Amino acid sequence: MDSAPETDAALRRRIRQQEVVADLGQRALEADDLDRLFREASAAVADTLEAEYAKVLELRSDDALALRAGVGWRAGLIGSATAPTDTDSQAGYTLLSEEPVVVDDLHDEDRFAGPDLLVDHGVVSGISVVVGSPEEPWGVLGVHATERRAFTPYDANFVKSVANVLASAIESEQRRSELEEIHGRISDAFFALDEDWEFTYLNDRAEELINPDGRQLIGNPVWTAFPEAERREFKPRYEHAMAEAEAVTFEEYYPEPLDSWFEVRAYPSETGLSVYFRDVTERRRRERDLERSERRYRTLAESFPNGIVALFDDDLEVALAAGQAFENLPIEADDLEGRHVREIGDGAVADALEPKLRATLEGAESTVELEYAGRNWRVHTVPVTDDESVVTGMAMAQDVTDRRDRERSLREAKAQLEAATEAGAVGTWEWHVADDRLVTGAAFAQQFGIDPDAAREGVPLEAFVDSIHEDDRERVERRIEAALESCGEYEAEYRVRDADGELRWVVARGRVECDADGNPVTFPGALVDITERKWVERQLAEQRRQLETLFEVLPVGVVVAEADGRLVEANDAAAEIWGDDVFDAETVADYERYDGWWADTGEPIEPEEWTMSRVLEGETVLDPDVIEIEAADGERRTVLIHGMPITDGSGEVVRGVLTQTDITERRGYRRRLEESEQRYRTLAENFPNGVVALFDDDLRYTAAGGNLIADLGIDRESAVGKTVHERYPDEIVETVEPYFEAALEGEENTFEVSYAGRELWAHTIPVGTTGSARQGMLVVQDVTERREYQRKLEESNERLEQFAYAASHDLQEPLRMITSYLQLLEDRYAEELDGDGEEFIAYAVDGAERMREMIDGLLAYSRVETQGDPFEPVALETLLEDVLADLRLRIEESGAEITTASLPRIEGDEGQLRQVFQNLLENAIEYSGDDPPRVRIDAERDGSRWRIAVRDEGIGIDPEQQERVFEVFQRLHSRDEHDGTGIGLALCRRVVERHGGEIDVDSAPGEGTTFTFTLPAAE
Repeated sequence: MDSAPETDAALRRRIRQQEVVADLGQRALEADDLDRLFREASAAVADTLEAEYAKVLELRSDDALALRAGVGWRAGLIGSATAPTDTDSQAGYTLLSEEPVVVDDLHDEDRFAGPDLLVDHGVVSGISVVVGSPEEPWGVLGVHATERRAFTPYDANFVKSVANVLASAIESEQRRSELEEIHGRISDAFFALDEDWEFTYLNDRAEELINPDGRQLIGNPVWTAFPEAERREFKPRYEHAMAEAEAVTFEEYYPEPLDSWFEVRAYPSETGLSVYFRDVTERRRRERDLERSERRYRTLAESFPNGIVALFDDDLEVALAAGQAFENLPIEADDLEGRHVREIGDGAVADALEPKLRATLEGAESTVELEYAGRNWRVHTVPVTDDESVVTGMAMAQDVTDRRDRERSLREAKAQLEAATEAGAVGTWEWHVADDRLVTGAAFAQQFGIDPDAAREGVPLEAFVDSIHEDDRERVERRIEAALESCGEYEAEYRVRDADGELRWVVARGRVECDADGNPVTFPGALVDITERKWVERQLAEQRRQLETLFEVLPVGVVVAEADGRLVEANDAAAEIWGDDVFDAETVADYERYDGWWADTGEPIEPEEWTMSRVLEGETVLDPDVIEIEAADGERRTVLIHGMPITDGSGEVVRGVLTQTDITERRGYRRRLEESEQRYRTLAENFPNGVVALFDDDLRYTAAGGNLIADLGIDRESAVGKTVHERYPDEIVETVEPYFEAALEGEENTFEVSYAGRELWAHTIPVGTTGSARQGMLVVQDVTERREYQRKLEESNERLEQFAYAASHDLQEPLRMITSYLQLLEDRYAEELDGDGEEFIAYAVDGAERMREMIDGLLAYSRVETQGDPFEPVALETLLEDVLADLRLRIEESGAEITTASLPRIEGDEGQLRQVFQNLLENAIEYSGDDPPRVRIDAERDGSRWRIAVRDEGIGIDPEQQERVFEVFQRLHSRDEHDGTGIGLALCRRVVERHGGEIDVDSAPGEGTTFTFTLPAAE
């Protein structure tokens, strides 16, 4: 019965969440300030879910997540605090998650660790959602509470919905910025209208063309600002575009004050209408001029007096023919059109005309005289060109039976016809060379800044040449002179300054007409303004250069194919990935030559399955293909491929573009990392008689394993995620914390600690000490049994030492008594003893003396550990000098030569080390053989220790006997051969071992002996 109120409360809670999402969605549509939206969204989420904290994290270019906005956080953190993006952190984990990440209790969380931002604020529970998508994340939206909360799936979906609202707003802002940038870059004029026909944007070119007075247009209806537009094509076309949701293109005239023709392209959008337009007034004027020119041309051709004008194509067929001379010819103009030149007259006419016509189609003018239908004709052929090439040929045939009467009219007609073919020309000229009089039209004169009235009468050529740019002037003059000398054609592109001082590009074409003697008479021609074309060419060239540069420097491979599959371009990065330039396939079927396999299945890739094949079918590959290829150099590589089709205006695919990234090392690293992590986990979980654990910068355990965990009464799952302060009592923390901190600073340490009734040996090791993810490793082993064994062993050794000392001390007294009585016996009864008696007494005294020496040696051996002095710095050179002084008589008697290298300072017991050097030197002298002893002492640094070597050239030691020399009372020679107790080297070993070192021997019979031992270096 109590569930109804709870159900109602949950329902009201979900309704409230939906209202918040709807409200934020509306604000996102209206917002032009993202930071304000982020703040409002954070506050709304925290208030709705009754949480103390909410945050918006932005993924920066340096891969850090910055706190962009939020509520509840301490002052100064917004704009400065960051969170890590690695997968061990909650924020980094969220970036890779499609679904909301819900945390009931951060302390129990084993998927990741909470970042400092959350830990420092005592956060326990929360929800975090990626803003954007895991493939292209913008950041993270999160909400957090300081108490344990059981968030519902509805709560998680609510946070995700808010994140989607933010992602949409961010995307809209990015698109708005991109559009503004594009609008600022486009060369066409552009304005945007909303659904109420009000201006929302105009670029600079639009302001220049339709708002020269600088009126306030933004926010005003277009029909109010431009009332004439309602009465012309503008309004019905715009309304059609909006109503039918389809683009429209048209040309229309707008009267004063604009007095201009516009070419308009209008595109409907979700928010209104986007209008691109350009001023085509000049083009429309040219088209009208061209139409008038074409009408004049046909009228002129049909009225051509006493002659014929014809156009012919590349096949030498007549395309058009007209002229008054057809009235007196046996063929009609209509019958001539469509005929080949070979079908005109007899073979002689064709023989004369065909080479001239072909030369004309190659760009050359020519003149030929021939006879046809009983009349003499002068046929002049000229090429008709656009700005780049010959488009057709023109033949003008005139009855020149009375040549002198018709010559002038023919020349005038030719000049007019040539000028008429120059569509869109600024103007024409005719230079009368002999009297240096250049006659032009008004437009031509204005282009050069010349008075139009004077130009109609004729001005000197120099007046026009002076207006040519100084860098082009000499080149143009040379071409004019060359045309005059050859009576030939003239063409030049150059810059001129018009009447307004503006620099314009023009192309001039003409031909010098000469008399029968080759003297230039007239020089007619036409001029075309190509400024716009030049600007477009420069822009295109610059764009192409930039694209080519980008194409080559891109760090990824780029491959381009035509629609039929032919590979046409590939940059150096692509060739490097494939091991060579292998991009010579002509069709999709040729793709079978490339060896490739799907990376996830290992299945071979068929020609039609290749990314490029699918792209050419119209597929956009944004979710990249991951494949393995065998490159030309024989290596197998893993490649990530994206693809995009390029379409024309009709939507047909004309090209395909791929980007390729070599991820071989990345995938190999990921595989090795996974294998390494698996090995580590296996090692940690099965670590014998011990524990292996990782801890972070907060001294919080992030992983733990080992057989000892259960023996110590530790639950591994609960231990991970807790700090040492939470795991151990204060006295343990006080012991271990300095070693943990030292590991994070890069220092290794070993220490012992007691815990849970066990003696533990611990070793702290630095794992990562840079950046924001410092880590350390703790290795622990249970040494309880070992310590107990050592304690018992030490007690046993101590008892043995006490026994040896007591035994040695107690034996001294009876030995002294035996020696004393033997001496008394020898002193009192010396005269009564015979030779055998004296010898017997001598043997007894000698034996007693040797026993005393053995007892003294045994006593010294037993006192090494108990009677030694504390370690302190010892200068070995000074110590050796004292030893040599003690052995001076022995050295002199044996003739020994002892040399030494520079000896170091070490940390040790000076008295015991003196005994070591004395024993080794005495042995070297004793066992030197027949030759005088030769001994060398050297020292070599070995890490934190010094390695000391004592070498002699004596009789040597059999390798099988070398280990015996270090045992107590072990002798390799009889007493008759060499003196000694058999304790000296055993004593040396025990002293060296007390100093933490080792001693060994290297020898062979007859080749000398080297004793080497190690001692700790002095700090």
